[in-house]
Amino acid sequence: MIKDLSILMLSAAAIVGAVRFLLIPGIGKIGVALKFSAKVRGQMIGYATSVPELTVLVAGALAGVFNAGLWNIAASNIINWVLFLVTVFAFRQQLDLKNKGFVDEIVFGILSVVIPLLMFAAHIGTGYGTIIGLLGFFVIYKVLDKRFNPTGRPAPIPPGLEDGTFLGGAFFLVLGILVILFSGKFLGGSAGALVMQLNVPAWAVGWILGLVTSVCELAAFIEIYRIHKPKDSPTHIKDTQEALDALVASNISNLGLILPIGMLVYLWVS
Repeated sequence: MIKDLSILMLSAAAIVGAVRFLLIPGIGKIGVALKFSAKVRGQMIGYATSVPELTVLVAGALAGVFNAGLWNIAASNIINWVLFLVTVFAFRQQLDLKNKGFVDEIVFGILSVVIPLLMFAAHIGTGYGTIIGLLGFFVIYKVLDKRFNPTGRPAPIPPGLEDGTFLGGAFFLVLGILVILFSGKFLGGSAGALVMQLNVPAWAVGWILGLVTSVCELAAFIEIYRIHKPKDSPTHIKDTQEALDALVASNISNLGLILPIGMLVYLWVS
């Protein structure tokens, strides 16, 4: 048990380090080169921080155990919301959430929590119809997001990334994702071993895995607010814009992309 606990803690620390020193700087460099808005940069961060959930879910599907993976997505999306709100309040930016421009992101963020809970309540199982429905939800999100939210102006350049290049950013991004994938494998394995030793039910396994895989998102939220300090003006909301889009993109990709992929793998191997 001590060995598994040590591996879990080291894996979580590696993920935080990868987000802080590789993932976000890599996306920042790419953003500087391509002049990304805060929204686009936040969405890229959200998709990238969903890699641990993808690793854990596919690993569970290949092992023929999918209930814990399904709970992992539901738990991750709920925990991501909690961690986002904790970060917003910690940086005293809660008033930003009253901005009318955030309504559609907040609605989709809420749906990303409500839909998996409704799936459990309605006993919607793994099937090709479910896969198509979830993928369709992701497409609807992308279409409406593009319609309601213009790209906007380039986001503030993170400190130290003024001379960022696309190739340099891509190197950091790919390396960060590889570290997260590698660490996520050990993170999920050690968490799974611990709960097996303690004879924890599948739903509890999902919640535990949801908590540990959300380390990535927490690190991203904190880093986003850090790189936006000091603010240009009291009305500057680009930090919350970026963090909110990272949250929603992560949750929607968990539900509309990663869950269908896990279901597909499970159907193929079961």
